[in-house]
Amino acid sequence: MPWDAEAGRLLGKRVRELRDEKDMTQETLAHLAGCTKNHVQVIEAAGRLDMGRPINLRLSTLFGIAEALDVEPWDLIKESASGS
Repeated sequence: MPWDAEAGRLLGKRVRELRDEKDMTQETLAHLAGCTKNHVQVIEAAGRLDMGRPINLRLSTLFGIAEALDVEPWDLIKESASGS
């Protein structure tokens, strides 16, 4: 079952923020997370859309991305501290 549009928006936005903070490419994140670069692109694209969009994401992918970014999985789906 896909994640709803709001969860997809939060996740995509947060993944991009954290990846940029670590100066990491999408390809590097994908390799470390055990997914494809295309999957990272789809996740981040959901965060760029005004209304967000549903994404299909396994928990194993969420946990892999969190581990690669050195954060807890929950930190990927909550608003950033800046609220932006």
